[in-house]
Amino acid sequence: MQGTGALLIACLLGVVAGCAACTQPHGDPKKSETRLALARDFLGRNELEAAEAEANKAIAYHPTNDEAYNVRGLVHYLRGMGTFKLIEIEDCLTGLDAEALRTDMDAQLGKAGDDFRKAVELSPDYGEAWSNLGVVANLMGEPDVGIEHLTQALSSPARLVNPGLTRAHLGWAYFLKGDHVSAAKELRQALQFQPGMCVATYRLGRVYFAREEWEKAAEQFQDVSDQTACQSQEAALYLMKARLEQGLTDDARAARDACLKLSPRSCAAAQCRAQSF
Repeated sequence: MQGTGALLIACLLGVVAGCAACTQPHGDPKKSETRLALARDFLGRNELEAAEAEANKAIAYHPTNDEAYNVRGLVHYLRGMGTFKLIEIEDCLTGLDAEALRTDMDAQLGKAGDDFRKAVELSPDYGEAWSNLGVVANLMGEPDVGIEHLTQALSSPARLVNPGLTRAHLGWAYFLKGDHVSAAKELRQALQFQPGMCVATYRLGRVYFAREEWEKAAEQFQDVSDQTACQSQEAALYLMKARLEQGLTDDARAARDACLKLSPRSCAAAQCRAQSF
């Protein structure tokens, strides 16, 4: 799933009621920036409730603070990804439990998209917000929209945090659309920006796997699996599948064992466990 990567929430509550600065025609940009700095700090520590509250205050002090909307969007995004983790990684939920959580995840991603959209409406050159908007579109199953937003992000690099990662997201949007040629092109270019990037390497492997280029696919998945920092169960799963296609049973078994060591109750682990040799 990858994807990835950095975004999140909500409506203005009465958290700054009674603040005189909020009634000023142009707000108070200085106080807004102070609150934004606090929101970023809380977000970095994954304290999402506090990050949202400070982002709300930043917006109340200065309603055109585009970065505050982006941070609030990231809070929503992270909440959605937390729900995804509950569904796919911690327990591999199915049925009504999974359906309820997926509804919640989609709602959080929808709110994230609303905030990122507001950020780019305020600042059309806000590359990072465009990139985040593209990631949400990919997760919502809208690759054409993702391609549009991610392309816009790359055309506004001045306010883009990581062009290589954004290009990896663009490559994934093309993959989701079924355009494997364009996907491979973008992912290779992402790896030129950042050799060894876990996300781009895994996704390039998925492109090769879809094209039944088993050796190339296995090479990418092996590269990801060999990087301790990546910790990608999906890469181990697909490495197992690619090795089986190559007829390398012992290597496939080793990949399966590696897969089962990571999040043993996940959906990926269930697929690894179900494989017979």
